[in-house]
Amino acid sequence: MITQLIESSSLAYQSSNRTQYPFGGHIGTNLDAVSYYLEHAISLDTTRTDLLLTLANIYTFQGEIPKALHLYEDCVSQSPLQSDAIIPLTYLAVWHHYLDQHKKVTHYLQRLKEVSSPTAMQVEQLLSAIEQILAKTINYGTALNTESELKTIQQENGNSAIIILGYKLNADGTIPPMLLQRLDTALTVIKAYPEIPIFVTGGLAQAGMTEACAMQQWLIGHAVAADRIILEDEATNTLDNARFTLAKLQQHNIQQAWLISASIHVHRSEIIFVSTQLHQRLTGQQPNNQPTFIHFDHYAARDGLSPKPQPEGKIRLDCYIDALRSFGLPAFCTTHITQA
Repeated sequence: MITQLIESSSLAYQSSNRTQYPFGGHIGTNLDAVSYYLEHAISLDTTRTDLLLTLANIYTFQGEIPKALHLYEDCVSQSPLQSDAIIPLTYLAVWHHYLDQHKKVTHYLQRLKEVSSPTAMQVEQLLSAIEQILAKTINYGTALNTESELKTIQQENGNSAIIILGYKLNADGTIPPMLLQRLDTALTVIKAYPEIPIFVTGGLAQAGMTEACAMQQWLIGHAVAADRIILEDEATNTLDNARFTLAKLQQHNIQQAWLISASIHVHRSEIIFVSTQLHQRLTGQQPNNQPTFIHFDHYAARDGLSPKPQPEGKIRLDCYIDALRSFGLPAFCTTHITQA
């Protein structure tokens, strides 16, 4: 019975039907369905910390942070080994940070340090990065660096790059308005930095055309030299954008990069790229020839999507969710089923 409930919750989690999902005689969001099935499964076995952890994660997606914190605490108290407490303690530190409850953040970081000092150090760095990135106002490129300023940046930070994040193409493989806005912004940045390489990332294909290839063709059609453009055409989401593009940036010894995306997405993108690097360091995946972190900044498309200069509400919540996902903590982590 529990296995069937877990599978039903997994199907709901993966569903593209986000708002009209049928479950238990009800119609609601797919996350409502996930919660429903997991809550039922937990009622049959309250000792399953994998179910508690997954349900807590779903609660965070729904903005129910206090309910999630209660379940993370249950996971810690029910962990048979100290090492089993590392993940829920990480969640407790990060989500109390989201709530600006800094005394509790310190408390859980100390508990985490007692279990795994390396993890506690990386979580502290993650929280510091989140703070710094969320404090930035959206940069629409109104004050692009001059060529002389760019040379100073390159001297201080090493090789530089521009990264354009993809967006789903039209069904016929043409570029939709959202992606065109990013490309128009990118073109301004590319002209301001005439020598640095350009990475285009996105592997979702429509009519045989990936996002990266469509962007490459558009840029070439707007007088950008083809040999400046480097493709990453395998990623199907921003987490993979970061992971696959980081590998290419590291191959090219890039140390400074500007991310170009939608105004509601630039802070999340920065956090994802930085958090992915932290995860690589924590798990020993960082290449030996990349001893320091790549520094990221952004330029946003003037798309009118962000009414505020800094992330608030759902956008800020998503920044924390994405930070945890790219830090190597999957949202759905039940036995036999793990999903980002």
